[in-house]
Amino acid sequence: MRKEGIKVLRKMKGEKTVEILLKVSRKVCSSLELENVIDMILREAKSFLDTDYSALFLLDEDSRHLVLAGAIGFKSDQIANLKILGSWERINIELVKRVKAIAVNNIQESLAFKSKKIPFSSEKLPLGAFLAVPLKTDSGIIGILMVSNHKKRKKYFTEEDKKLLSTLANNVSIALLNAKLYKNTKSMFLNTITSLVTAVDAKDPYTHGHSERVALYAVGIAEEMKTLPDFLEDIRLSGLLHDIGKIGISDSILSKSTMLNDEEFKKIHEHPNIGLRIVASVINSKNILGGIAEHHERFDGKGYPRQLEGKHISLTGRIVAVADAFDTITTDRPYQKAFTAKEALLEIAGSAGTHFDPGIVKAFQKSFSKHPDLWKFK
Repeated sequence: MRKEGIKVLRKMKGEKTVEILLKVSRKVCSSLELENVIDMILREAKSFLDTDYSALFLLDEDSRHLVLAGAIGFKSDQIANLKILGSWERINIELVKRVKAIAVNNIQESLAFKSKKIPFSSEKLPLGAFLAVPLKTDSGIIGILMVSNHKKRKKYFTEEDKKLLSTLANNVSIALLNAKLYKNTKSMFLNTITSLVTAVDAKDPYTHGHSERVALYAVGIAEEMKTLPDFLEDIRLSGLLHDIGKIGISDSILSKSTMLNDEEFKKIHEHPNIGLRIVASVINSKNILGGIAEHHERFDGKGYPRQLEGKHISLTGRIVAVADAFDTITTDRPYQKAFTAKEALLEIAGSAGTHFDPGIVKAFQKSFSKHPDLWKFK
């Protein structure tokens, strides 16, 4: 009866472990942002094996050195010593070259640690035991996952712990690789976008740096509205790209030193739709596209290109409209002397409810008051 009971307990534990692993995998795979994925892996690994600390190292571009990507539980003054682990030759040989897990259950008594004088055998990083496993994908090793306990905690790692952490690492490695690839792709995309924006701003000598400033102002307003981090990234990109459609407008119109005629105004009014077509071919975010297509719409419905009214204008469109207006009227133009920041504030406040969403204007005023350096008011 006792043997049968043990078998039942093992089966129940196994089923529970599988359930946890599946739950963790789903959670980690729910994001493509590398920082979020790393944070989730670290928290789940620490919780999964009930440890004091967790750390994740990724191989650098040359696949020769392990670089600390994130850690949980350590104090800020301990991180520098933790980074040295990535350069320890035994770690590289065992985990990266031989693809084997390492468990050290008494760091203070380990000959390998004493001979190498690894810093976390001292008070600077007081670990008693650690377990590290490789992060494997079909293309090879991408890093290592480590969990550890304080030296005062008499809890050692077993072969079962090694198997469990290895299984967890296998389940999350693909998500981590995807997040790395996404970050690299996103970085290349942003570099391309920045080049395009620079090209657009260069077409008009009066708008140099305009797009970057509008992006900063739009984020400042959105932060005051307590929006989510993902939205802040969207509004930044939307502000950066809001005038991208001007790449399809004639230089003679953009650089004209006198007021535009009706026909030229019609051409200028096409740039939101041109921008929308350009960006929609590579981005499907409604938030980003909304700011590009609708930053010249007016709250009273008298804007362009679609004469949208009130909340029918996207939130990004309403925010970028204020940010764009502020930068436009505080910049010298051939037909207009620049307003001071305070004059621009009063001008925009006076257009709340007609040109601009009153709620957005209120957030703008709060940001203006709290962060005068951002809004050029000193």
